[in-house]
Amino acid sequence: MKVAILGYGKSGQTAKRLLEIKGVQAIEIFDDKMDGFEGIKDFNYAEFDTVVVSPGIDLTNLEIPIERITSELEIAFEFIKDRKIIGITGTNGKSTVTFLTSQILKNIGVNAEFCGNIGVTVGDTYLSKNPDVYVVEVSSFQLDLLKKFRFDTSAITNITPDHLDRYKSMDRYILSKSRIVEFTEGVSFLEKGDWNGIFMKYESVKYVDGKLKNYPLLNGNLLKFEDFHVDIDRYKLFGFHNIVNLSFALLLTDQIFRLKGDVTKLVENLTPLEHRCEFVTEINGVRYINDSKGTNVDSTLTALKSSSYPTTLILGGKDKDGDFTALADEINRKAKLVICCGAAGEKIYNALKDIIKVEIVRVDLLKDAISLAYRETKEGTVLFSPACASFDEFNNFEERGRFFKNYVNNLKVNGC
Repeated sequence: MKVAILGYGKSGQTAKRLLEIKGVQAIEIFDDKMDGFEGIKDFNYAEFDTVVVSPGIDLTNLEIPIERITSELEIAFEFIKDRKIIGITGTNGKSTVTFLTSQILKNIGVNAEFCGNIGVTVGDTYLSKNPDVYVVEVSSFQLDLLKKFRFDTSAITNITPDHLDRYKSMDRYILSKSRIVEFTEGVSFLEKGDWNGIFMKYESVKYVDGKLKNYPLLNGNLLKFEDFHVDIDRYKLFGFHNIVNLSFALLLTDQIFRLKGDVTKLVENLTPLEHRCEFVTEINGVRYINDSKGTNVDSTLTALKSSSYPTTLILGGKDKDGDFTALADEINRKAKLVICCGAAGEKIYNALKDIIKVEIVRVDLLKDAISLAYRETKEGTVLFSPACASFDEFNNFEERGRFFKNYVNNLKVNGC
């Protein structure tokens, strides 16, 4: 058997290791960005029995027959199909829900690990730990490549405009997200929304109220489900959106290990993921928040709603065809200064300058934005929630978030 791997990032490298374990020897790698490999544009599928496609590769112009395509996730499934698998997707919150679910299961005593799009591949998790429960974050790009995968339970945290540079329409993006239900044997949890109609054909769907007024119900400090409840006063994560994230995590956990009564002890020690509304430090009374994972407009809107006046908001990066005008009302409520930077800086500035009531400025690079925020912000919060991808200056949102934190901490020590 002759196999081609398109894209040699984390998923491509893991796929190669798994294929070698299966005894596949004829493996060729194609990657436009790495020295030593042929470019993807030169790829000829006719020479290969199987083509492993990394999720970041857009197949639109490659015209590879669907029967020849597979992915790291599909290859990994052959090794873990006897384990419990939880799947989590959504535009925003999926990484946090994945991380929280794995922590809650561990608090119960279950051998669980988070993996997938969250940063550690499913295959590498199998090779290093092989837990009893895999808690897998799945992107829309990964879902597009699934054929035989199986989740025991799953969740779609929400669906808002994102990746429209690749999907071209919301309908196509929603259909991509909906594929997780097709590959789920048990219950799938979905946030209530205008897009729910597409899921009416699925009997296994259960809807979650994102406002927490129905199911589950937030009544004072108690978050109530059918058979269990938690006291959120003893839950440490910041913002209303993180109570919604906790709701999904508890519901998914309940499908693997039934919860009863007061389960507050399971959530008291939960910690947030790095780069998600992460407190960095305080300088002269000003709080600095790293939300580098805020890579789309809706995610930034959620972060801004969790902030308070006066906030200095730093936006910018690589545009994903976002509608930045959707931020205007919340900016007028919460912000005192908006700083736009990066490749999308000019677009953001032009989209907002005539519809917001606060000062807005344009700079070139993220370091310039941080320095300006440091000089101009005398009280409140500096919120870095870019509403854009990182690929203009950085390789990924993690690198961008670390840069923000390091630069801010250096300012704390040395000043401008």
